[in-house]
Amino acid sequence: MTWFANHYDLLRGLHIIAVIAWMAGMLYLPRLYVYHAGATAGSELDLTFQTMELKLYRIIMGPAMVATWIFGLALIYVDATQIRGGWDFLQQPWM
Repeated sequence: MTWFANHYDLLRGLHIIAVIAWMAGMLYLPRLYVYHAGATAGSELDLTFQTMELKLYRIIMGPAMVATWIFGLALIYVDATQIRGGWDFLQQPWM
């Protein structure tokens, strides 16, 4: 068995943490947009919201999305090659 198969639970946990971080950012970003809509254009509050939105997207949501995809694909690969022994599980409705 490979390192990935031996640490399957670690991969699964990191995947769940990445999904939670990504979803939290996706739920918080519209709230920032609503608050930003009430700010006067060019004001200090406007610039603050622009900075907050950019940092949320680039520092939290972007890396969390990439990590979610990487860990998810790693889980699918490990499941198909070392745990179940085939790719047939991808045809299940839950996938």
